[in-house]
Amino acid sequence: MRMHSFGELRTHLRTLRLLGVLRFHIDYDKCVVSSTPSEERVARFYLWGVLWILLNIQTYCTYMPQHLFMVNYNATGNCYALINIRTCNVITVLIYTMLYVRRCRYARLLETMLRLNRASRDPQSSSLYGIHLTLFVLCMINYGHGYWRAQVRPTSIPIYLFQYGFSYMLMGQLVVLFVSFQRILLSSLRCYNRKLLESRQLSREFRQFYEDFRDYNQIIRLCHEDINDCFGLLLLPITGYVLVTTPSGPFYLISTLFEGRFRMPWRFAFMFLTSIFWSMPWVALLVLAMGTTNVQREVSRRPLPHPLISNQHSYLAN
Repeated sequence: MRMHSFGELRTHLRTLRLLGVLRFHIDYDKCVVSSTPSEERVARFYLWGVLWILLNIQTYCTYMPQHLFMVNYNATGNCYALINIRTCNVITVLIYTMLYVRRCRYARLLETMLRLNRASRDPQSSSLYGIHLTLFVLCMINYGHGYWRAQVRPTSIPIYLFQYGFSYMLMGQLVVLFVSFQRILLSSLRCYNRKLLESRQLSREFRQFYEDFRDYNQIIRLCHEDINDCFGLLLLPITGYVLVTTPSGPFYLISTLFEGRFRMPWRFAFMFLTSIFWSMPWVALLVLAMGTTNVQREVSRRPLPHPLISNQHSYLAN
């Protein structure tokens, strides 16, 4: 991400605005995030619209589950498919509602991150947004082909694609935003570590060292409190759902290929690739969310205190 243009962070926020979450008025020049009455009305409209659609899908799955059955699936596979889509629906409703209720906390965190990103240089050019978008497109193509080959009702295929497509885009963008925030924190910690080390080596005045050390501690507090408070409750249901949906690939493999539905070699190989890729995009989200960005390692490299602080501690100890 670049220092002044904010790079992919701006693209993440625009995509989330299109999804109806984190709708704020953002002044990138002044790094100010505010919630205007118009944005509040649009966010509320998105909330009720998305909840209405998702609750209708949940009702459809509950009262007409036979419409979602796959002809080429066995009974166990169809039962698991219903559990999977209902779980996805509930998790999406929970995340979407949580983002709206706690939007003020996300506005404060976003404003802080914009200021940190502007003050520190991050030489790494992230491509997470492009990777996630590519996985989204491949996931939708794979799902569309898989449900068509499994002989789902033509009217039910759009329901599957909308539910999984919207949920994957929402959860994926939140995970990418979380990783982007972690990279901003890592860049800021490295910047202040260099400043503190230079201040100690050059024996700069104690006041400047104290200001840098205070800002450094505020970033550490941001890592341990604000980030965990905002994203901890989001990553928990996302991780839980990914663990639930991960076996859907093997279920698709067992319920179609191992039941002898496709006997031609080329079609067998094609469906085998479809089942292998079935859960891969969701697993990629879990790996991305749980991956390390060296933030903890950078925090553990706490710089040595200023000589004046060391002398004061020695005097008090004696």
